[in-house]
Amino acid sequence: MRKQRAIVIGATGAAGQNVVESLANHPWFELVALAASSRSAGMTYAQAIEGAQFFEKTPSDEVLGMKVLDVEKASPKDYDLAFSALPSEVAKVAEPRFAERIPVISTASAYRYEPDVPIFLPDVNPKHAKLLKMQREKHGWEGFICPGPNCTTVGLVVSLKPLMDAYGVRAIHVVSEQSLSGAGEKGLRLDSPYRQNATRNVLPFIDGEEGKVESETNKILGKLSGEGVKGAGIIIGATCTRVDVQTVHTEAVYVDTKKPCSAEEAKEAMRSYVSEAQRLKLPSMPEKTIIVFDEPEMPQPKLHRKYGGDVTLVGRLRKDPVFKNGLAYVVTSDNLDKGAGGGAVQSAEYLKAKRYF
Repeated sequence: MRKQRAIVIGATGAAGQNVVESLANHPWFELVALAASSRSAGMTYAQAIEGAQFFEKTPSDEVLGMKVLDVEKASPKDYDLAFSALPSEVAKVAEPRFAERIPVISTASAYRYEPDVPIFLPDVNPKHAKLLKMQREKHGWEGFICPGPNCTTVGLVVSLKPLMDAYGVRAIHVVSEQSLSGAGEKGLRLDSPYRQNATRNVLPFIDGEEGKVESETNKILGKLSGEGVKGAGIIIGATCTRVDVQTVHTEAVYVDTKKPCSAEEAKEAMRSYVSEAQRLKLPSMPEKTIIVFDEPEMPQPKLHRKYGGDVTLVGRLRKDPVFKNGLAYVVTSDNLDKGAGGGAVQSAEYLKAKRYF
């Protein structure tokens, strides 16, 4: 199979760098171009990100030597697909221009809430990919825009999906402890005032985050209807905080299921969950989406990547007395390898395997 020629737009920021890293040596996609704002255009990639490199694995000399294109001038006809890590305001203009010709797999929030746009996780809501055909027809595009969720939503919906399927979910309350890297460059730069304020501290508020978790969860777990997605109708309360952890989000989740189930039944539902994306054996998709621990000291963000950045870890699953059919558990999810670039690559793999492009 010929490798698909990929461009990363918004390549110089923290999310864009994660997409670049996730595409390294990919068997299906070849990174051939990088684009960013006019400030970076004409520079080599190494020059454009000098002093603000957030890679865990440094890219090849070939990638670092690529000339950065101006995202406003880059031509989509030269590529097979685009990965977008643009700021939302820029994405509102750039993503549709690229989608006229090629698929756009996005980490941005600009179009997540449009009726014909899925908030896509291939191991949770693969059927929502059908919205992309509706989107193409509506706009007359050859491509489409396919965003993933906010990184905080990812671990929550992955862990809820097996419970939703087996027992239904009436209500949840979630408290997040979100890592510094989830804030992007301001959370990663050591000289950032935001980073300095978060050091040895807990910031009790993240602007806009709680609303995203509440709305995205219902859309992702909802069902397709003739005009888009009918929300799951789950009552959701979220409290989102920032903590002094470099990478991996942790969440304490409290669930009221529609049908009663024991903690052991809930564990079994999660352990036995297999999505279509797993059955397709996609290159970046883990064999198991969820790993459930019986050990009370797990999961931990520090130990998460020992089990793989693209898996969701669940522990401390127990009955909870607050809700009628209450369950409580702790979940960790890698906000980069699953919640940003890695998740975008998984989405592209699924859509390619299912011949959406």
